[in-house]
Amino acid sequence: MKKTVCIVMMVFVVALCSSTLFAAGACSKDDVKANVEKAAALLEKEGTAFYAKVPTYRFCDNKYVYVSDMTATILAHGFMPHLVGKCIIGIKDDTGYKFFADLVAKIKSSTATKNGKTYYNGTAWIKYRWPTPEDKTKFENKLVYAMGILLPNGDNVFVAAGTNE
Repeated sequence: MKKTVCIVMMVFVVALCSSTLFAAGACSKDDVKANVEKAAALLEKEGTAFYAKVPTYRFCDNKYVYVSDMTATILAHGFMPHLVGKCIIGIKDDTGYKFFADLVAKIKSSTATKNGKTYYNGTAWIKYRWPTPEDKTKFENKLVYAMGILLPNGDNVFVAAGTNE
């Protein structure tokens, strides 16, 4: 009887830990959108000073945000700091889809005026294929949300984040 109770308890603990681990790694579209909006609000408040905080901004355990100007030059990146200062408008996924060019075009599809300055304020969801962090030869769908904003200094940028589908 003791052995049976012990086995049942072990199975219960393993099941509990497994479900907790899988739940912690999940990141929904709502999580992504909420964190892009949160980062955008911080950018609108703090301006370019927020760029220094982007490398440590995390949500859903390991998800990150990045900031780009409207020419697709990366201004701050939460995972790949080597991209800062680089224009990635021509980057393609493994199917040839120029996803970053599409993202910028969608953000530029809407404008607003703030303090007498017209800027791009579009929002967009895009899906593309990207290598997994664990295996660079295995591609998965990545879903990215972005929104255009106007910084206090008048720069028009967008903030984005994504999750694997």
